[in-house]
Amino acid sequence: MTGTDATTKCRRCNRKLTAAASVAAGYGPGCIRKVRADVTDYTPEQTAKALRVVETGGVRKVRGGTDALFQVRGTYNTYWTSYTDCSCLGMADHGDCYHVESVRLAVAA
Repeated sequence: MTGTDATTKCRRCNRKLTAAASVAAGYGPGCIRKVRADVTDYTPEQTAKALRVVETGGVRKVRGGTDALFQVRGTYNTYWTSYTDCSCLGMADHGDCYHVESVRLAVAA
C-alpha cells in the first residue's frame, strides 16, 4: 500500500487502515458504523456538504460540555451550532440543516 499516512489512517480513531474498502471510505469498519449512525437523518446532499465543511476545517468548538457550542462555516455565513440546533434559516424553516450534521461528524472524527 502506498501513499501518505493521511490516506491510510482512519479519520475517526487514527488507526492504520489495511482493507481497500476501509482506505477508500477513510474509516475502519467499526468507525464507519458509528459515523453512519450519526448521519442517517440527512440527505446525501446534506452529508456531502457536511463532509466538505469538516474536511476544510469549518467547524470550530467555542464552548465544551453537554451544552457545547460551535461555529460552523457555511456556504455564505458562519453559524452558531450545537449538537441539535443551528442559527441558519434552514433549521428555522424545516428543522434540520447540514451544519448540525457537520458538528456531529466533526465530533465523531
